[in-house]
Amino acid sequence: MSAIEQDIRNWSQEVLEVPNAHLNGLPACPYAKRAWMDNKVKVIETKDVYIEALSHVGLVLDGTYDLLICASYDLPTSEDMNRWVTKMNRSMASINAYFMCFHPEYGAEEAELDFLYEHEWESNVQDEYCMIFVQRLTDVDDKSRQLEKLGYYQAFNEGEYDSLVIQRRQLRNQYHGNETTSNEISG
Repeated sequence: MSAIEQDIRNWSQEVLEVPNAHLNGLPACPYAKRAWMDNKVKVIETKDVYIEALSHVGLVLDGTYDLLICASYDLPTSEDMNRWVTKMNRSMASINAYFMCFHPEYGAEEAELDFLYEHEWESNVQDEYCMIFVQRLTDVDDKSRQLEKLGYYQAFNEGEYDSLVIQRRQLRNQYHGNETTSNEISG
């Protein structure tokens, strides 16, 4: 296991998978624990997150993995990553691919997302790295709808909610309708 993969796994266990007071007691990612347990997460350390995300998107679309994380110490700018992800989401929604990114320069505090930075966890990796997450659009939206019913998004300001939930839902509805396929949270 690479240093980045171990770091991501630790972050998931210590931050994403534990109950969070800001999110009605739900974990930051209520689905992470089950995905790791079921070996449905693939982490790829690479020099080019864009190329790896595109060349391995099929592993998510065919169900081999629920989540693909491409991570790199070679950091593009935060703005370039966001533009790329937006472009990919618009162009690949029709095949049910959905991309998200994390950049170390992302301002969680400015976005008022307390649950992303109010914790004791510290990375064991000395150098900063970025990540692109690839999932099936319909799966992400189905799970988002479940979380919405539980009050999960109350911690999000309107702008973040719009960019993370509403825009994704519009892509899903445009290409795949709005029928959900799953109804439970498992963790």
